[in-house]
Amino acid sequence: MAYNAVIGVVAGVCLGFGILYLFIGYRRRTNKFRNLTFAVFALAYAATLLMGIGYHNANSVASFLALGRIDVIFVLTALVALIWFISAYTSFQPRMFLFILSASIVFSGLGGMLSPSLIYNDPVLTTLTLPWGEEIVNLEGSENIFGIIALLAQLATLGFIIVAGIVQFRRGERKPAVILLAGMSWFIIALFYEILGMSGLVTYVPLAETGFIGIALAMSLQMAGEVFRSEEELVIYRLNLENMVMERTVELEAAQAQLVDQATATATFEERSRLARDLHDEVTQTIYSAALIAEVLPKVWARSPEEGERNLQKLRQLVRGALAELRTLLFELRPAALEAAQLPDLLHYQSDAFTGRTRIPVNLDVAGDGNGALPAKVKIGLFRIAQETLNNVAKHAGATRVNIALQQSPDEIQLMVVDNGRGFEPAEATADRMGLRMMGERADNLGMNLLVESKPGIGTQVSVTWLANGTAMGEDSADR
Repeated sequence: MAYNAVIGVVAGVCLGFGILYLFIGYRRRTNKFRNLTFAVFALAYAATLLMGIGYHNANSVASFLALGRIDVIFVLTALVALIWFISAYTSFQPRMFLFILSASIVFSGLGGMLSPSLIYNDPVLTTLTLPWGEEIVNLEGSENIFGIIALLAQLATLGFIIVAGIVQFRRGERKPAVILLAGMSWFIIALFYEILGMSGLVTYVPLAETGFIGIALAMSLQMAGEVFRSEEELVIYRLNLENMVMERTVELEAAQAQLVDQATATATFEERSRLARDLHDEVTQTIYSAALIAEVLPKVWARSPEEGERNLQKLRQLVRGALAELRTLLFELRPAALEAAQLPDLLHYQSDAFTGRTRIPVNLDVAGDGNGALPAKVKIGLFRIAQETLNNVAKHAGATRVNIALQQSPDEIQLMVVDNGRGFEPAEATADRMGLRMMGERADNLGMNLLVESKPGIGTQVSVTWLANGTAMGEDSADR
């Protein structure tokens, strides 16, 4: 029973390593072929050890041969898997030799299975007494041709493993090679001991069937060490990667903050440049015109009081326009002030600025009171639409008069801008009329209804309506 117990323990160890490396082979991408061939070898070798327990307790030649035929399948699988594993482990791959050796192993095994007495001639069931007194059953007989081929194939397998280990050692992979050759030492010892036992020089013990346990254990431990080292390297790599990600994140955040600062500085510079242009183009010119009128006003008044009165009226208009332009620019600089201002006041400043800039009179008519319920974004939207409309009048209309009407109530705000300019045909308006399109988009975003009506020679009317309940009245013009 001690012999069977030792064989069972060895088989269990091989079975455990086989399952482990079968799992590793399927899960890991690296060394997949090596891991899977070792798993097949370990599992098949565990099976043949367990079969050995069965036929060493057989009670007849027939039962021994029946178990042996099944065992041949596991022996063939183990040997073929072993030689291909060794070729992958050592990177020594004489493929022609490996195919011939594999074919020899399969040929001897299949031939033995088909023969009446496996690999023996006239087999006899005998009882062996082990050195510690335990008795086991064994089959004896001269080997037939398939047995001789099987023995030569095993010796060739042993020779290939030794040569592969030497090649690996000479290539510089000394530690893996030494472990491989050390694992083969038990097979050599067991085989040599069996030869001595069969010669009667020592007590015969069937150790050869356990010969590959050394290589199974050695390779298992070696590859397990490689797996642990790979995991440690992976952990270190992940830690380094996390540190790199953290460093890059900090760098990106710093770069983003720098870009935001640069964008803010650029936007500030561009806004200052725009305001400077507005001051130069509009306010400065208006003030310059007012200064010229003020300079000649005394002489004109002395010559003609009526002409002086007209120039004084122009001077008042220019000064009011300049003040309105300055207020508008201050609103641009302080959005909070723009939100706090009343819509009629904003339209008043815009009208004065327009008149001062273009000399076109604007009549502003405000009716009702609805600012208390008017959202700031709607108020600013109406102001911007009026501003863009007046800009279009100054650029394109050639008008001599503009009327602005604001009708307010808690439920509805209606703004209308009418000029007596040259007008245009809305159906023929081209896509380059960005002002109309921008007004239409702004109105849509705020839930307003924008209507543009115009005819050549008559003028243009722009009306926009906002309802507190969010439902616009009328139909949007298709010619915005």
